[in-house]
Amino acid sequence: MSFNADALTYQRGRPRYPDVVFELLAERCGLRPGARVLEIGAGTGLATEPLLAAGAHVVAVEPGENLAAILAAEHACDRLEILVSDFESADLPGGFDLAVAATALHWVDPATSTAKIAGLVRPGGWLAAWWNEFGDPKRPTLFRDRLDEVYHDLLPGGTGYRDSRSHILDTDRWRGQLTAGGYFGDVSVEIIEWNQILTAQSARDQWSTFPNIAELSPPDREEFLTRLGSLVDEFGGRVEDPCLTAVYTARRSALEHRQHKP
Repeated sequence: MSFNADALTYQRGRPRYPDVVFELLAERCGLRPGARVLEIGAGTGLATEPLLAAGAHVVAVEPGENLAAILAAEHACDRLEILVSDFESADLPGGFDLAVAATALHWVDPATSTAKIAGLVRPGGWLAAWWNEFGDPKRPTLFRDRLDEVYHDLLPGGTGYRDSRSHILDTDRWRGQLTAGGYFGDVSVEIIEWNQILTAQSARDQWSTFPNIAELSPPDREEFLTRLGSLVDEFGGRVEDPCLTAVYTARRSALEHRQHKP
């Protein structure tokens, strides 16, 4: 809930998802005008907006009251229903064409969430989960190398970004979770490469939303953010930062097929 505590910074700091994510949902997963979409962990609406723009009817589940308030203020319409609740206890209708979780599925209970999602998505419907990863070890930059020095000073013991491997690229983990119980079929994975432009302020806003930074002591957090902003300024006030988006999609099995699964 650290995101909820500073919802306005989260809204400012997190970039939009690449358009290709929603093109993929339209081509493969039935995102279209009139589609019924369940959004798990909607936040301030980074994914909700393009889902609505595609003509979908969206039921957005968001446990943070402050995040949900921004979601409502920015995107309220007759095709959006917002439920302020954690997903595990949310009372939801069934029959969705598509369930999505944008940078959210890792926050729900892995032991029960897939079965609950399956009960809400119609046979033949889809589940899509995706995450942004900021910084790409395969496309190293001098900015990221210098930023590792700040991490080393204030978050010692961590792995440098060149040697890190994000959970979003742990395809075995997510294939296993999404196919648990046989509710959903084979998982397809797409890795999208893109770049964001950081200014000193947008970098401060974005890193403020990362849990490991938010959980620093106030003096250490301010030192980290000040050094981050100064680093961007050293690079001329604008830094091109390589990013990734990992998209996992799986189709809901037919009921008769699922019933034969162990």
